[in-house]
Amino acid sequence: MLDLLIPMGSVLLTWLLLFFLFSGLGFVPLKFMGQSLTSGWVWRDSFWLGLALSLGVMQLWHLLLPVNDALMLIFALAAALTLIRQRRSLADTFNRLASNKPFIALVALLAIWFSNRALGMPIAYDTGFRDIQAVTWIDTYPIVPGLGNLFSSLAFNHSVYLYDALLDTSIWSGRSLYIARGLLLLVYGAHALGAALRLYRSRTVDDLRWSSLFATLTFPYILFQTVRWGGITHFLTDTVVDLFGFLTVIYLLDFVQYCRPESETRDYFVFRLAIIILTGFTLKQSYVVFGLACAIYATVVWARRGGFRLKPKTVSFVILVAIGLLLPWMARGLITSGYPAYPQSFGRVELDWTIPSEQVESRQRTLATNTRHRGGDPEVVLASWEWLRPWLRNYLANVFPTLLPTVISIGAIVMYALAKRMNPGRASAPDLSWRALLPLVVMLLFWFFTVPNDKYVRYIIWSFAALSTTLAALAWYWVNWRRRVVTVFALALLCLSYVVFLIIRHEEAIVPAGANDGFHALVPQAYEEFVTGDGTIINRPTRLNQCWQVPLPCAPYPHAGISARVPGEPRYGFRQNTIEDALAPHG
Repeated sequence: MLDLLIPMGSVLLTWLLLFFLFSGLGFVPLKFMGQSLTSGWVWRDSFWLGLALSLGVMQLWHLLLPVNDALMLIFALAAALTLIRQRRSLADTFNRLASNKPFIALVALLAIWFSNRALGMPIAYDTGFRDIQAVTWIDTYPIVPGLGNLFSSLAFNHSVYLYDALLDTSIWSGRSLYIARGLLLLVYGAHALGAALRLYRSRTVDDLRWSSLFATLTFPYILFQTVRWGGITHFLTDTVVDLFGFLTVIYLLDFVQYCRPESETRDYFVFRLAIIILTGFTLKQSYVVFGLACAIYATVVWARRGGFRLKPKTVSFVILVAIGLLLPWMARGLITSGYPAYPQSFGRVELDWTIPSEQVESRQRTLATNTRHRGGDPEVVLASWEWLRPWLRNYLANVFPTLLPTVISIGAIVMYALAKRMNPGRASAPDLSWRALLPLVVMLLFWFFTVPNDKYVRYIIWSFAALSTTLAALAWYWVNWRRRVVTVFALALLCLSYVVFLIIRHEEAIVPAGANDGFHALVPQAYEEFVTGDGTIINRPTRLNQCWQVPLPCAPYPHAGISARVPGEPRYGFRQNTIEDALAPHG
């Protein structure tokens, strides 16, 4: 066990430093909003707002320079200066934490568990297939024109790759995947544990933040990510979308519960929700419809309360943040593919590197087909509903991500409806009704009719279960509050017990020390040189289509029509020479 101390300790220390880094950056927008930094929940918000701010800065930075050690140093200096200025608030927070020994103990245990799982071998297929390449390009070069022509999956514009590249520094150079997702999951997990303790200590429903119920019920999903040894050692974008989806619902619930036109903190709740939604738009397109639905729902709630009385600086700041996040994001899409939101075909700009429209349409059809029946014929799969039965079997066979939350949702909706029938005049908390589920329903419908792979909506399915349970717990108002709290904890513990069962079944309780400084690393992939028609050399993996530690440029499916825009200079990008080349298999 002693051989685990150094690698696990390095992970824990790095996570602590990164938490302070992003929290320090997050104090900048908080201070602008005039928000007091002595509140516990503001300190938690500072991390996520700091991450959002850093993503906005990195999108602009990467237009001219690689995301490398220099930017990390600038961020570290900025965060240090901010933390020094807030040292009194920091000291007050530490004093409050010192008195909350149960919280410290639970978070410490969670951090130790996560740091051990962070030693595991990366096993996520998409990370080796696509993600590791995207991060390496960002870390090595400024944004590359027409990168999607080299390998179409590199045209997906996920801003979280900038965060992954930023962490690729110091002792983590070339292996930031061991710490990237674990940090985000740990911060949310700590938030959920804090919410669970507040829920446990509440004595009446008036003491309760609705989001505490929701966060408590989503904690098992966070722990589920650590079931397998390589469960958190990856660059998968879906994990980050899951977390931002949960945060969106938490901030939406706080907005509905606390934001009133006459409230002094109304602008802060608007600002916080808007920033998370806008950042989510840049993470992945699987978030966009959900984010828009949540924004519309919040706007309707605010209008019904006679709102729209916001401080001019709040409105201006939200608009500036929207411009600062979304315009560079769309510009990045145009530079890498010729489309602002590849693989969507709208907004096409004719550039010498623009991916041909025929290939974009083919990519859309392939995606729609594979999410229904992987490897199927698009002409057959998309023309009928024969895919539905095997798809439904797979959905129900995926116990924890889909079946369990679906069963919980059905049971909670039944309980909510029963409470409404028994007491039609008061079947929910004020201002929180079944309508809060509408953004989730909209997203589920959109997902089912477009790309029905459950990995895109696991956060929606679990959010539906947690939010419907929250509604049911609030609706049975005549039942003693402590009994309802016990019921919620029993449900959360049931889900947690299944996670523990999975860990035991896989016999992966403790990750032993690996051979690579305590970490488990994949063997570098073998590759060969592929020479295109104009002499451009592309490294092609010869096994598993994985680009682990393969030098740039790497592509699993290169073809002769790819050419460098400037011979021998990958930094200046790639293009395709003919329509026939564009229609060739291209990843």
